Amino acid sequence: RRTQDLHSRSKIRILEANSSVYAAIIEEKVCMKIGVGSWCPNGKEWKLATCGHSYAVWHMEH
Repeated sequence: RRTQDLHSRSKIRILEANSSVYAAIIEEKVCMKIGVGSWCPNGKEWKLATCGHSYAVWHMEH
């Protein structure tokens, strides 16, 4: 959160929400997904930052 300057008041936009996946973009610079469903952000500017069992986080590459 610190490297991306994210905090409790950061703007969140939900991109997908269903029984298998929840995906959101935070401050238009970090995408995240939780759940077993398949999802990833569109665009070549997104770089996978970390992932694990049922979650993934991408950040916008500058």
